[in-house]
Amino acid sequence: MKKPENVLISGSSLYKYIPHRPPVFLIDSYYGRDGEASYSGYTPVADSFFCRGGLFLEEGIIEHSAQSVALAAGVEAMEQGGEIVPGFVGSVNEYHFYTPVHAGDKIITGIKEIHKFTGFSVLRVKTYCYSRLIAEGELKVIIIKGLAG
Repeated sequence: MKKPENVLISGSSLYKYIPHRPPVFLIDSYYGRDGEASYSGYTPVADSFFCRGGLFLEEGIIEHSAQSVALAAGVEAMEQGGEIVPGFVGSVNEYHFYTPVHAGDKIITGIKEIHKFTGFSVLRVKTYCYSRLIAEGELKVIIIKGLAG
């Protein structure tokens, strides 16, 4: 994964592309996509919902990853003139955590779709902190048409 450099969308402007809202809104920047993946970022805030004792919890990393998937799908849908379609994480597979993330440390997550089927996709997720791989795994996301709006 290349390290993205330019933030394309940040702050509350992200609300247009994703249904999540504070206090469980774990994305603060979108870097766009390349031929390999879509990239988003987050800086954990001390004593927030998924940040305890100065550490960003593993559950927070998974939720950030799921929201990164939703953001990538939302941006793509809006670019194609569509609407945001809700999705749900159906499974989390082979997730590995290599090093803890502290409050204030910027993480960047790359999402790569590895399989797409009618109604669900399988995505490979890699999360980095200071260019060091801190977590990776696979998410299966289920899309249910007709739930939007």
